[in-house]
Amino acid sequence: MWGFGATLFGLASSRSSAILVNAFRLPAGATLLWLAWVITTGTVWPEGISWRQHMWLGLSGTLGLAIGDSFYYKGIMLAGPRRASLMLAATPVVAALTAWPVLGEKLGTLALAGIAVVIGGILLAVLGRDDGAGDHRGVPRAVLVRGLGAALVCAVCSAVGNVLAKLGMPGDTPPLAAALVRGWWATLAMGVFLLGRRDIVAQLPRLRDPRVLKPAATAVVLGPFLGMWAAIAALKLTETGVASALLNTVPITVLLPAWLIHRDRPSPTALLGVAVAVGGGALLFLR
Repeated sequence: MWGFGATLFGLASSRSSAILVNAFRLPAGATLLWLAWVITTGTVWPEGISWRQHMWLGLSGTLGLAIGDSFYYKGIMLAGPRRASLMLAATPVVAALTAWPVLGEKLGTLALAGIAVVIGGILLAVLGRDDGAGDHRGVPRAVLVRGLGAALVCAVCSAVGNVLAKLGMPGDTPPLAAALVRGWWATLAMGVFLLGRRDIVAQLPRLRDPRVLKPAATAVVLGPFLGMWAAIAALKLTETGVASALLNTVPITVLLPAWLIHRDRPSPTALLGVAVAVGGGALLFLR
């Protein structure tokens, strides 16, 4: 889901803007989550969500969805989905470093080794010979660096957001309820941001373009609806680090859609770097 969703959102962003696409996906995804809640529970809104949970889930949604994903789609626009998604391999590293002081999950020798492996895999894939292919062949070095930097910001935001989401789901909080609250807080945050961006608001008519709307609408179902629901469930039912490691497979799952949609075939060195980085992310949480 995440691999195809990211590629389709990136395609829509390249035909409009990253912020515009994120401004569309957040309320659309939150609305689908709300409909799912109404249909499955017969109630209009989750009850028993404390103000403290709202605070943690709101911060998580703002950081991970409103801010982080906007940077991610910008990275996809500049570097392509395959290479931008590689930077998400850093997510478990940041999650582990954040969970240490916040959740009390200490880092042992194996975890530190995993961090080193992740960094090594990223460097191998980024610094190795990989000029891209298809629609993203020959991207200027400066543009590529900006794209990878934007995706790295997303990795940091996502990791911290995962830890905050875990804090917002104590006890028997239903994952769908947490995803719903998180999604609407992210939508509110994006709306507040757009109040000062008349240039983005002026671009809203672009969403009527089928070349933007079709991939974005399809990706909404895969990402902010089904994907976020599954991600929050994983964070609820497993340790934060384990869930982050599983979500860290995006650099692998994005390879097929990037190849099919953009004809961006990875080089052997890039494939090796992805495998090493994702393996390091899993190593972090085998301790």
